Amino acid sequence: MTPALSAVYDELLARASEPPVEPRARALRESFWRRTSILPPTGESEPEDRMLAAWDDALTSGGLAAELAPGFQDAAERALARVLPRAHRGVFRLERAGAQLLAVDLISRASFILLPRDDVARGVAANEDDAPLFEARIVAATDGCATLPGVIFHPPDATVLIEQIVRTGRQRGMPRGSLCDALLRMHHTFFNLSRVKISYAYKVEALDASPP
Repeated sequence: MTPALSAVYDELLARASEPPVEPRARALRESFWRRTSILPPTGESEPEDRMLAAWDDALTSGGLAAELAPGFQDAAERALARVLPRAHRGVFRLERAGAQLLAVDLISRASFILLPRDDVARGVAANEDDAPLFEARIVAATDGCATLPGVIFHPPDATVLIEQIVRTGRQRGMPRGSLCDALLRMHHTFFNLSRVKISYAYKVEALDASPP
């Protein structure tokens, strides 16, 4: 994120972690973990990337950012808070277009110019030749786009398999959010079951699997 967006995001987290909002924020995060897990979710002991992704989901799709935005007295901060519900969720690959770094969504085929001062973009760009696909939410600014903190990287060996899964999901007309959730369940399978081959975790048949 950019420094300004990061400050607003952190303040939203602080407000969502206090009464009376905290119980609904917790329920929204737990709903995300259930949708994206192949095992019963472990709540606050989830890995950091899934913790952050759950907060992204609660603030954007869950509506908490829109609910809390009017409480910001500063107009610029209030406007940034209201941008979050419009974040674009997708499965992204990085592409270079001259000096610009693009995040290209495999599902919608939309492209987003990432701001050079976006911390996630800087981190990924440092290894862009070997950068894996990643799931994230991207918000638009006047001069470019920034990623929210809940970025989850898929294994590099899964790239070709994910491309096939996304094509199948698109052919089936799956909603973008449902396809993203399904891919995160595959990610969860690969990293939480012992001795699982990448082709077992990431397969078209897993699109039909239901969360626990």
